[in-house]
Amino acid sequence: MNEGCIPTKTLLRSAEVMHLVRDRSAEFGVRGIDPKSVSFDLAAAVARKDNIVAGIQAGIYKNLDRNKNITFMKGHAEFTSPVDIRIDGTLVTAENSVLAVGSQPAPYAIPGLKEAGFITNYEALKLEELPNSMIVIGGGYEGVEFAQMYARYGTAVTMLGRAPRVMPKEEPELSEKLGDILREEGVDLHTSTEVVRAGAENGARFVLVREAGSERRYEAEVLLLAVGRNARVENLGLSEAGVEMDGPYVGADRRLRTSASNIWSLGDANGGLMFTHRATYDGPIAALNIVKALGREVDYRVVPRAVFTEPTLASVGLTEAEARAQGHEVRVGTADFAGSGRAKAIGLPVGMVKLIADDGTGELLGGHILGPRADDLIHEVVTAMYKKGSAEAIAKSIHVHPTLSEVVKRAAKALR
Repeated sequence: MNEGCIPTKTLLRSAEVMHLVRDRSAEFGVRGIDPKSVSFDLAAAVARKDNIVAGIQAGIYKNLDRNKNITFMKGHAEFTSPVDIRIDGTLVTAENSVLAVGSQPAPYAIPGLKEAGFITNYEALKLEELPNSMIVIGGGYEGVEFAQMYARYGTAVTMLGRAPRVMPKEEPELSEKLGDILREEGVDLHTSTEVVRAGAENGARFVLVREAGSERRYEAEVLLLAVGRNARVENLGLSEAGVEMDGPYVGADRRLRTSASNIWSLGDANGGLMFTHRATYDGPIAALNIVKALGREVDYRVVPRAVFTEPTLASVGLTEAEARAQGHEVRVGTADFAGSGRAKAIGLPVGMVKLIADDGTGELLGGHILGPRADDLIHEVVTAMYKKGSAEAIAKSIHVHPTLSEVVKRAAKALR
C-alpha cells in the first residue's frame, strides 16, 4: 500500500473532522460543544487508518490468489543477472521483469539532523501519542499535508520551506493562498528559509535556519523531514542486472524499458510525477510492450496532481508561466469559489479555478483549482484536455445547480 495514498488521506479526514467539531461546529448551529474540552485521540485515528489499509490489502491479496496465472511470492528480491532473481534464497528465472519498487524519503544533508533524531512520513503515520510541537521541514506535497493535519489535531506546528512559497511549482496565486490558509489555521509558516543545522538540547530538538539575512532557532518535540523522494532500489542488484540509474531514479525510456532490454520500470522509481495514479497508468503500457511488443509510449501531458489539504489544491497540465515559456500566446479564465452558493452552503467559499488555453487554437493547456473537492473537480478539465480539446464543452454543457462544478464552468466561460 502506497504510504502517501490511502493512509495519509484517512488521517487527513480525521483532521478535517477534528477541525469541524472543535473550531467550526457553532458556525453550523451545533451547540453544547466546548472547544476547550475537545481532545484528539491519535491512537484511535491511527487504528482506524490501519483497519482501512488492512482491508484494502486483504482484498488485493485475495484477488491475487484467485488469479491462477499469478504466482505470488513474499520476500526480498535481488537480481543476480538480467534474468535471474533471488527471493530469500529461492532462485527464479524470468524472461522479462518489471521494477515497481516505488520511492522512499530522500536523504537530506542537514548537519546534526540524524543525531537530533527525526521522523519521515512513514513514522508520522504511525505516531500514537500526539506531540505538543512539531517542525515540518519542506513545503511540498508531504509537508503541507502533514503540517495542516497535525495542526488540526492540536500540535503546535512550525513549517520551514526553502522556496518563496509552499507548493512552488504550482500557480502562484493558488499556492500563496494555500500558505495564507495554513497560517490562518495556526501553522507558523516560514518560506525562503534554509535549514543549516539541527540538534537536541535540554530535552528539545531544534533547527537553526537562515532567513531574511539572519539566523534563527526553532524548537519542537518532533522534527518531520518532508523534502523529496528517491527510488527504492537499495540491495536490488541493479548493477548485476545491467540497469542504469538516472541520478536517484531508475533510467527508463518512454516505453518504460530500462538499459537492460528485458527489464522495465514504472511509477515512482522512475522519478517525475510520483502518484499512484501515474503508476497505474504506466502498468498496462509496460505490460503491452512486454507481452505484445506494441511499442507504446507514455504521455504525461494530462496527469492530474493534488495536495489533499482543505481546501484541496489540484492541477493538470501547464501553469501560465510554463505555457508562455513554451511559446504559447495564452488566454486565462478564472472564477472564485467566493461566488459559489454551494461553497458558501458547505462553509468553504475559498479559492479559485484558473484555466489556461492557447489563444490561437483554444486548446486547453492547463487547469488549476484551489477549493473544496478540487481533487474531484479537476477531472472535468482532464477529460477536456485528453484529446487536446478546448474548454467549450465545459462552458456550454449544463451543470447541476447548486454544485461546486459550476465554478469550473464559470472559469471556462471566462476563457471565451
